Amino acid sequence: MADKESLQFHMNLGMLINSAHRAMTKRFVQNAHESGLDISLDQWMVLGPIWQRGDASQKELGDMCLKDKTSVTRIIDTLEKKNLVVRVPDQLDHRVNRVILTNAGKQLFYDVLPVMEKTREEVKKNIPDEDIEIFKNVLSSIIINLENEKG
Repeated sequence: MADKESLQFHMNLGMLINSAHRAMTKRFVQNAHESGLDISLDQWMVLGPIWQRGDASQKELGDMCLKDKTSVTRIIDTLEKKNLVVRVPDQLDHRVNRVILTNAGKQLFYDVLPVMEKTREEVKKNIPDEDIEIFKNVLSSIIINLENEKG
């Protein structure tokens, strides 16, 4: 494993962010697998907002998860095949499907919470809380800069 200075020297900001994201995703999947749970990080990111809201449209899920329509559809299809969610027509607008958790989906959500907490702790290990806050602020600023930038 390369040391910290070597990593920072050889990687630009985008590469570091991408590598950190891949490493966190890999660790989450490893932790879930070790706990006997079959879920990807993308699936977890879709389950969370559904659990929080009670239901959500596919468009709302895409907006909350920062995923495009095709990706959200694919994730929901997978969750549906696993009997974790169901699609039901919206009562007011039948063109819209609402996605709701099944009992199995609710149970999986609760089962994954300790896995997510373990992963978060591993991510933050040996990093002062102040540094985490600065990092979050910098990432938020990057996002704002890029979303406000005219392309």
